[in-house]
Amino acid sequence: MVSFGRRTCDYLGQPHTNDELLAAVYYDAVDVFLRIGEYTRDPAWTACAQRAKTIYRDRYVLANKGQVPGYWNFTHGLTLDYLKTGDAASKEAVIILSQNAAYAHDLTPLDKTASAWRSREVAYAIMSYINAEKVGAPPRARLALHVDQALGHIDQWFGGAKTFRCPRDCDPAAAAGQYYIQPFMVGLTSEALIMHFEKSHDPRVVPAVKTALDWLWAHAWVPADQAFWYENWVPDPAQPFPSRPGAPDLNLLIAPSYGWLYRQTGDVTYRQRGDQIFAGGVKRAFLGGSKQFNQSYRTSFDYVKWRAAGPEAPSRASVLGGNPGH
Repeated sequence: MVSFGRRTCDYLGQPHTNDELLAAVYYDAVDVFLRIGEYTRDPAWTACAQRAKTIYRDRYVLANKGQVPGYWNFTHGLTLDYLKTGDAASKEAVIILSQNAAYAHDLTPLDKTASAWRSREVAYAIMSYINAEKVGAPPRARLALHVDQALGHIDQWFGGAKTFRCPRDCDPAAAAGQYYIQPFMVGLTSEALIMHFEKSHDPRVVPAVKTALDWLWAHAWVPADQAFWYENWVPDPAQPFPSRPGAPDLNLLIAPSYGWLYRQTGDVTYRQRGDQIFAGGVKRAFLGGSKQFNQSYRTSFDYVKWRAAGPEAPSRASVLGGNPGH
């Protein structure tokens, strides 16, 4: 972690094009560096976070008044920065992202995000609304609407009918019209719903996250690769998925949800599965690219936190639908 983090930090201090530098902070490098600093108790990481802030916050978010694509709506690091330092520019950036990023704007028709095809944009919008509240913005009525949509996305993927089909503009084109799953997208939706639960204790969240994680383990986990596959599709969800290799670069976007579900239910099965996912990400992920490094350490500290904290209550597996994976 430290050596690859230093490499990314050094890259941000070198002469590159704006596009190259922006690509290197994708998946919230501000948050990654601040959290590494907290974990290692090394203040030197603050300078790395400052480099990432200059690139993402100053040259991109503020320069564009928050009008960025929905998949660039990263507010965790800026929120943490404001709460740690009181930097007003970080507060402003969080708020305008929550207001103006694509699909987060209050005037965006909700039918644009009804399909699970926009699950990532909905997840980031949810996180931005909650983070905006943390830095002092008033609550957004749209938060509840997007939470309903995120829960609906899990139902589209894993509910009884499994209604999601990749649209005509699907990438890859071969998956258009197919029942299509990307586990890391499920991880992002789970992350957003967990943030919402921590704020609201919405009783719908634990069963929904459990449904998603049970399905992923039963259908998308590749034991030989210690990872979930990156994507897969079939014409009919009743059919088995074809064999695909695992993609350990994305493990640590998914593992934290298993740690959280263990904490919520007391069911050690989720801790055991989370340990395998976490270990696969640590041992097998490619960290040589800044994007891959950032996505691995963006939320992985949450897994460590929730696993170490242990369950909040005795096992409630029977209440939540029986044995995991069934």
